[in-house]
Amino acid sequence: MLDDLYQLRERARAAIARGDLDDAANSLVAAASQTHVAEHDYVSVLRPLAEVLSRRNDPRSALTVLWYMALSDAEAWKIAMAMLPNVPSVDRARTLAATGDMAGAAREMENAGLVASAAIYREKAGDWRGARALWSRLGQLASAGADAYNAALVQFNLARCAKKCDDLRQAREATVASVRLLEEAADYFESVGQRERAFDGFQVLVQIGRESGMFEDVLEGFVNCIRILREDHLKYFALQYFEDALQAAKERGELSAAATLAREAADYARTLGMASTSAHYVVVQAELWREVSKQHLQRGAPPEIAENALLAAILAFGEVGHYGRVGALYTDLATMDLEPARQKHYARAAKRYQGVRDEAIETAPLPSHLRQDNHFPDVWHVDLMEWEQQGSAAEACADVLLDRRWPDLIRRKAMLARLTAFAVEGRPEDASGPATNARVRLADQLAQLQLYAVLSPLEKLFTRTERAVKVAVLGAMQQLFFKRSFVTVRTGLRDPDPAVVEQAAKAVESLYFQHAFDPLSRIVREAPQPQVRAAALRALARVDTMEAAEFLLGVLEHGAPADRASALDGLKRSRGARFVDLARTAMHTTAPDVQAALRDVLRTRGISI
Repeated sequence: MLDDLYQLRERARAAIARGDLDDAANSLVAAASQTHVAEHDYVSVLRPLAEVLSRRNDPRSALTVLWYMALSDAEAWKIAMAMLPNVPSVDRARTLAATGDMAGAAREMENAGLVASAAIYREKAGDWRGARALWSRLGQLASAGADAYNAALVQFNLARCAKKCDDLRQAREATVASVRLLEEAADYFESVGQRERAFDGFQVLVQIGRESGMFEDVLEGFVNCIRILREDHLKYFALQYFEDALQAAKERGELSAAATLAREAADYARTLGMASTSAHYVVVQAELWREVSKQHLQRGAPPEIAENALLAAILAFGEVGHYGRVGALYTDLATMDLEPARQKHYARAAKRYQGVRDEAIETAPLPSHLRQDNHFPDVWHVDLMEWEQQGSAAEACADVLLDRRWPDLIRRKAMLARLTAFAVEGRPEDASGPATNARVRLADQLAQLQLYAVLSPLEKLFTRTERAVKVAVLGAMQQLFFKRSFVTVRTGLRDPDPAVVEQAAKAVESLYFQHAFDPLSRIVREAPQPQVRAAALRALARVDTMEAAEFLLGVLEHGAPADRASALDGLKRSRGARFVDLARTAMHTTAPDVQAALRDVLRTRGISI
């Protein structure tokens, strides 16, 4: 590979000597496409590439190459800064932001007409009044369907800035508008099967509640986040969100809500077979109910309310065998200001537990090795920037290229894709062979990034009419394991071109990650083409969850003959354990033909019946 790189570099040098800058640029880009070489060798190609691109009067491409080098080369920054008068405002903004000049970046973004990006840079510069003015300008966004989500984010950002400016009235009005729009947007996203977008909205709702002090919004956001995570079978994330919700409720003194959340977490952990985690939440629940009782008594509430809380604590402690604590709570009840008959009843119950000890039971929260990064991303900024960029691959790749958190390999690929995007996005009406080939190449380069950020540019590419471009985008989606990928794939399944449908079906069969159950099962239920349903069923056979196993068993029991055959084929090839367990359980309760199919699956996989 290094031989090729050196040869290409020498070829470029010869081309420069004879004044053929086009050949030199092509050779150097080809050399830069060898993204796995050592940094020293890679930069030795980029320096002459930046110079050639500049001499070709292509300052945006030259600056793109300099961005890659500049994050570790001060000299490259000097060259990049000198090029700023020759590039558009958006490129000047990004360069200034990378050097820490957020105020300058905000001015340039505003000059480019990118108001949301300008407002974000104003925030980063600490100019809250300037940011508030910009968010106010965006406050007239349309608010129907998906647009309601973006309008909600604008209102949330406006509320944040108004609060920083001590304008509490505007902050309150913007917060109310944001909550209304988020709820509308979440309903829309769930109705069209985009639950991951609804999830983002509920995360924002949590943040709104935290900043406004409205616990109802915090609770609504958490409850819906947990619901979506459970439906998508992301069990450990769901338990972490239970934990975060519990902590938020306790911090606000909402102990009844916290106790209810603990009970639901215990029930959920029990369904997962996590006995010690379930017991942990039962104990937490009991202790919270005891605290609720104390809270009511301190506030002077009727004793009957505190009594109900203690009875709930007794039930929870009894569930885990903590009978010593049960007896202590009955003693507390016997001394409360209740009707004499009830006091005597509780006193008798307390005597039955005298001398009884708590049973030893293992209780433990979610183990640390199962915990994953669970922080809320600032989607109120990220998603608005995506909306404002309108599917520009050049801008999406710039975000990646200038982000020091990404490894060099990813940043190199982002640089190359941005160079291709300039040619593609600069000629939107060109449908010639070379332009189509460039779009196909761009789709492949974006797929190689393996990042959520490339979905929007790929979605825009898919709106092209060229078959080759649509097929290339669907091929890219095969490599992007996000639920949002199914939005484009499902559109491809409805395309009138059979070649596009065929590629979309291939993408369906490749997208078999764990939380793909919902979109895959939707395709099985809704797709009219047998080959499409077959692809989805084969993918489901590789999703090793109980929900997928039960769905496939239902197909074997009640599906059309073609669907049954596809499910059977997929299950024979699968290596998941959930369907095996279900098959053994259902073996003697299903119809004879289904029993034969189950035996066939187990026998093919070498499992004794």
